[in-house]
Amino acid sequence: MPYTDDYMETQKITKALTGLGFNTVESDIYIALLKYGKSTVSDIAKNSGIKRPTIYQYIDGLATRDLIRKTFKGKRLLYYPEDPKKFLHLTENLKKRAEEIFPDLQRLFMKSSAKPVIRFYEGKESVRSIYREITSTPKVVWSVFSAERYFQMFTEKDGNEFLNNIYKNGGELRDMVLSTPSGIEYVKRKRGGKVAKSKLLPADFNFSVDMLIVGDKTVFISFEDMIAVVIENQEIANQQMQFLKFVWRRI
Repeated sequence: MPYTDDYMETQKITKALTGLGFNTVESDIYIALLKYGKSTVSDIAKNSGIKRPTIYQYIDGLATRDLIRKTFKGKRLLYYPEDPKKFLHLTENLKKRAEEIFPDLQRLFMKSSAKPVIRFYEGKESVRSIYREITSTPKVVWSVFSAERYFQMFTEKDGNEFLNNIYKNGGELRDMVLSTPSGIEYVKRKRGGKVAKSKLLPADFNFSVDMLIVGDKTVFISFEDMIAVVIENQEIANQQMQFLKFVWRRI
């Protein structure tokens, strides 16, 4: 059986009211009053199909919004709709309230968005994907690493891919390399290519976890356990970067 025009119009209004924050019960009560005018709760129940206890639960909310009014006819309590022009004021008030609360909402959002995002990766391919992500940047990549561990993990082809990523994106590389035979050779032969400036760390400087920093990302990589941790937070990245810059200037 095809829907009537009245049914379609009611559905359209209900959908619009829902978009303005009404629930389906409030919408049905309000539409019933618009259609039939002054009504008792029993009338509304009959015209809307909503049970009386449910109507009592929601009807005062419509009155609070100044969309309907109450009146008495003898001892009978009647409800009737205000002119729908009230809706214009309703939407204006909603906009005004939204504008008033916006700065507070924005502050809450900024606080939550500033919380670190931490990602964990495991396995050779996952670690390789981190290097691809970190080196695809126009920024300076700071690296503290062991050439022995790095070249046990990655092939020369991998290394060239990562360096080419930095080059293509207009980035730069600052390497601080563990002082080992492979590390000494890496710095001496400038294996970081034209995008890199590399320095050898002091012989007594030792570490077991490599580190990369770029933008708001700080990455810790354990080649022994084949895991990586990525922390996305600008303040953390800035602090770690300041430490690396301090070390860089003194080696």
